[in-house]
Amino acid sequence: MNNTDQVRRKFLHGMLGTLAVPGLGIPAFAESGLRMRTEWQQFKLGPQYNAFLNAMTALRKNTKASSAGSLRYWTNVHINYCPHGTPYFLSWHRGYLYHFERQLRTLSGDPSLNLPYWDYYSHPTIPAEFTDPAPSNPLYLARTGNNVYNALSLWPFAPEVFNFERGTANGFEERIETIPHNPVHDLIGGIMSTMQSPLDPIFFLHHANIDRLTHAWALPDGKGIPYSANPYSSTNSSAYWAGENVYASKLKLARYLTLDPNWLGYDYANVTVPGALPSQASGTALAATRRQQTTRRPPDKPFERTPGRTISPTRRSLGGAARLAFDEASFSIPLTFGRKDALELAALVARLRVGRPRDDARAPASAKLVIDRPTLSGAGSAGGYFYALYVDMPPALDSRFADHPTFLGTMGPFQVASASHHGPARQEFDLAAVLLGHDSDDFSRLSLSWVRVDGDRPPRGQTISVAEARVELSYEAEPAETPRMQGRPGWYT
Repeated sequence: MNNTDQVRRKFLHGMLGTLAVPGLGIPAFAESGLRMRTEWQQFKLGPQYNAFLNAMTALRKNTKASSAGSLRYWTNVHINYCPHGTPYFLSWHRGYLYHFERQLRTLSGDPSLNLPYWDYYSHPTIPAEFTDPAPSNPLYLARTGNNVYNALSLWPFAPEVFNFERGTANGFEERIETIPHNPVHDLIGGIMSTMQSPLDPIFFLHHANIDRLTHAWALPDGKGIPYSANPYSSTNSSAYWAGENVYASKLKLARYLTLDPNWLGYDYANVTVPGALPSQASGTALAATRRQQTTRRPPDKPFERTPGRTISPTRRSLGGAARLAFDEASFSIPLTFGRKDALELAALVARLRVGRPRDDARAPASAKLVIDRPTLSGAGSAGGYFYALYVDMPPALDSRFADHPTFLGTMGPFQVASASHHGPARQEFDLAAVLLGHDSDDFSRLSLSWVRVDGDRPPRGQTISVAEARVELSYEAEPAETPRMQGRPGWYT
């Protein structure tokens, strides 16, 4: 921990331990100041372990969905209100864990109980306490896989990642949801690859780790998180933090309070971002071997082409591929575009490269790869796999898959489930962000490659079917990129 962090903690420890502001929704903190969340390997040796087991036992025994003392209640909150693939994914989950942690204290009778986190960048296999099938173990649930080594990447923590908001260049929120958040769900599988994932106790440790990594990334100066000068005045916050996160009709949280976990009264024992992946010895032999192999561009697969067409008043398709079937084999599909479409795509990329604002409403604002109506098979629903997606992938990759500039994102059972729980599934990827790194300005042909990535017990046979994968130009205005602000006073300093 550096000196800046120590000063910040001491200041907040003293101030938050004695101050609660009525009428602003500021939580009343314990007199001891900031509570500390610890990693599972440390937590299980401490005095709160039995209280945690007691609380989880009570949550699992209570099957009344209307009771906040049941896991079904918190699962329904997740199903009905959680934003996935949209803004405030991180903010909403921070508040969700805050409310859930308070319920743990109530059920356990231990007011000092804090939610632990699972640092899979140090321990990529699910802790043994969660895999013991003893009937009395409240942490056990049958899962497809236990090792998430292949879901890990340093991509969210790359030096160029400064912005926070989804939709901005190199936005942190979008990156960390893409990987490791989604693939961890995918590789564990079972209930974790569905929107009912909070029924699995490991869900809460996974999200506590995502919350910790978000906080660690923001230290010490907040990077490109929209600025809020004062944690004790909702009117003094950036417009980005206006409004509230909703969890139930009577369970909400002012959104600005989720800017910094310290404003909710807690911190993490480890506030450093991972600088390396775990050693091979930490993962299964299968996982470690697979990640060390060179990833080669998969062969082209025959497909049915779809024509360019108007999708909506602000969206136009340049063409794509219909009725794609996914199984354990990786594959590529080459798409070709007409001269006019290729030139319009090239003009968009050229404008974005120099940071010139769009001065013509008839010009596209962004380019998207749209995965329309993906559907899971029975085997695909069980998880244990995902697909890494590339645009114009080179013949071979020597780097980790997400670190390569042609990497676009991931598609797996959890992504499909989260995209479809409120209607027909649809995944979108920021195609323009990848095209910025292309050496060529000729976009008359693009190749899409899906590389299968497996956990320790992957399925065989068809997993996902996609009605159409297409390239779209969007004429809707995109969010403005967050400006760089140095030395902000008042927080993260």
